[in-house]
Amino acid sequence: MTNVAVVAFFVSVWTQARDVFERFGPRTVQVCFGLVMGLGAITAMLFPVEFSPGVIFDLRVALVALAAFFGGPLAGLVAGVLAGTYRVWIGGIGTGSGLFAISLIVLTGAVANVALTRNQLPFARWHSVALALATCTIVLLAFSFLPHDVRVREEPIVTIGRTLLLFVAVLLSGLALTRVEERRSTRLENRLFRQVVDALPDSVSVRDLDGRFVTANSATARLLGVSSSDDLIGRRRDEFVTETTAPGSHPVTKGDTVQLQQVLKHPDGTETWLQTRVTPLNDDYGHAIGTITHEHDITARRRLETDLDERQRVLSFAMAQMSDGVAMFDRNGRLLYCNAQYQQLFPRTSDLRIPGTHIRTILAGAVARREQQVGASASEVAKWIDDIVASLRRDNEEEVHLFNGTWLRVSTRPSPDGVCMVVVSDITRLKRTEIELLNVTEQLRQEATTDPLTGLMNRRALDQRLDIEIARSLRTDAPLTAILLDIDHFKAYNDTYGHLAGDECLRVVSSCLIQVFQRPADLVARYGGEEFLTVLPDTDADAAYQLAVEYRGTLKGMAMPHTASPLGHVTVSVGIAGYAPGETERSAEELVGRADEALYEAKTSGRDRVSGWRRRFPVIPRTLRIVN
Repeated sequence: MTNVAVVAFFVSVWTQARDVFERFGPRTVQVCFGLVMGLGAITAMLFPVEFSPGVIFDLRVALVALAAFFGGPLAGLVAGVLAGTYRVWIGGIGTGSGLFAISLIVLTGAVANVALTRNQLPFARWHSVALALATCTIVLLAFSFLPHDVRVREEPIVTIGRTLLLFVAVLLSGLALTRVEERRSTRLENRLFRQVVDALPDSVSVRDLDGRFVTANSATARLLGVSSSDDLIGRRRDEFVTETTAPGSHPVTKGDTVQLQQVLKHPDGTETWLQTRVTPLNDDYGHAIGTITHEHDITARRRLETDLDERQRVLSFAMAQMSDGVAMFDRNGRLLYCNAQYQQLFPRTSDLRIPGTHIRTILAGAVARREQQVGASASEVAKWIDDIVASLRRDNEEEVHLFNGTWLRVSTRPSPDGVCMVVVSDITRLKRTEIELLNVTEQLRQEATTDPLTGLMNRRALDQRLDIEIARSLRTDAPLTAILLDIDHFKAYNDTYGHLAGDECLRVVSSCLIQVFQRPADLVARYGGEEFLTVLPDTDADAAYQLAVEYRGTLKGMAMPHTASPLGHVTVSVGIAGYAPGETERSAEELVGRADEALYEAKTSGRDRVSGWRRRFPVIPRTLRIVN
């Protein structure tokens, strides 16, 4: 029992002295805890029960176990070294067994402490039971290392008694230290909670049933105009300010909590608007003992709301007077605002274009109600919707054509905070004028570049295109061929059949050219009165010859009678000239001149034939008349 008293004394000393060492840091606490428990272990060994020479019993292991488990590896090491050193100094046949028990207990307690610390687990009461069982088990294991004759002389009742005494000592001491740790944790949590509440910008206070302050944070003191929250304890709030319920505010009850807006009038005449939440405070038996009040200062927000309402009225009036439609979408694509004009510009989906509707819902409605023609397949519709949703995140402008012929210009302008403004303008009149101008421009262009009789390219347009093709063929070193053809005895045809029939003959010759020379890159033009020039890019003379032969066959198949011609039907003479790869000296004049020379040879050789150009003499192109 003296050993039990020693254990209880040193545990009590530590519980009273722990807070003294707390200010020096956790390492100091661990070392001091190990020293106290180690001195306790030495003291316990001063009052041993000796069963035989060198074999003693005391409760030193209880203090070592407490040091290792509750203090950690450092505390356990300090206590174990002190206890082990003194046990060696005492000596005896039980020294080895005692050192084994001390070492194993330090190791077991330290491992358990590290496991709890790493998992951030608090000390529980059942831990003391486990520690007591582990300590008793280790002591019994160490006892087995004693000589056999010593173990035989000890009565079983003695073994049971000292083991039970050790278990009770470790258990009670562990429970006491656990309680100390719980109180320390609670005190730390309370201190932290107090610091957190005191640092809050909102007012938090507790008042009793008579409305007197029990506790309050610094924000409450600032709100009521006192220097410290201690000045509020025991006093009512109406001693400092006058409080009323805010105009238009009605208390809202959620469970036991009441929420409302209040106005505080200070002695200097200023007002503070508060969003107040009152929650009842009950004791352990459920009886009301006071209230917890949380108050948030909304004065600045209230002023902003007032200013915003005024600006909203001005903005709504301005938007109502605009001719354009205006809408605003948030960062998630939901409609925040739109004026009446915006809804009126989309007659079939005006009911969908209201605040809160997602843009995808609006666009899907526009497709389903055929307000806009988008696409036939579901994938095309989905892509169209995705493209429009994506356009809300960048500056964009597009024109929209509605079912009723209306044209709209839709401009999107996103803001840095993700809100997008959409401005919709009716440009129907402008669009119609633009289309008319485009049609007129296209008609003028066609008239300027097209032969009115045959519909082929005229001489002026061909000269421009031929220069481009010459430059391209030089750049790519590609072949380029020209075919120049002339209707045989065309003057006689006109004299025989008349000019109207001559015009029809020119149209037939032109249609045959279009049938044969069908590539988009081929240039087919009426070059003179009855002369036609075809320019074939990327085509050599052999291929051009085959096409010319094909053309003569096509024209022959038309079987146009020509009684003034020796052959009895309309024929053409064809001259072919071109540039092969490797020729670096190229020009439009020379190419046409070569083709003209080949055509001349075809005519002088009897007409109705195809002749290719051969270098024989300098080319001097004949002057050809231009048909307007």
